[in-house]
Amino acid sequence: MIRVRVVSKDEPREVKTKDGSIHTVVDSRVGDRTGIIIMSLWDDDANEIKEGDIIDIKNGYVSRFKGRLRLSIGRYGEFEKVDDPDFPDNSEILSSHSIRMRKWKSRRKKG
Repeated sequence: MIRVRVVSKDEPREVKTKDGSIHTVVDSRVGDRTGIIIMSLWDDDANEIKEGDIIDIKNGYVSRFKGRLRLSIGRYGEFEKVDDPDFPDNSEILSSHSIRMRKWKSRRKKG
């Protein structure tokens, strides 16, 4: 299980899958103190989760799509909204991520 906060959500878009069905997908950025990752929310899940929500994800997985890592709930995963007053808020998550990115970019320039 992983606990994350929804930092932001993009606008919904429609996608056509290989079987020809149409689905609504919303890319969201979720994270904790260790980082931020993109998570795609499909169909009803896209409406159920709001920016700022804290969710526990069970049986999720990380994959690479178009060169970027993504967190997925998938067919066998599930999520639950939770109330955790001690979990970092959006500003703390974004601040931690920004500091790590600057350090990472600085190390890349040296090497």
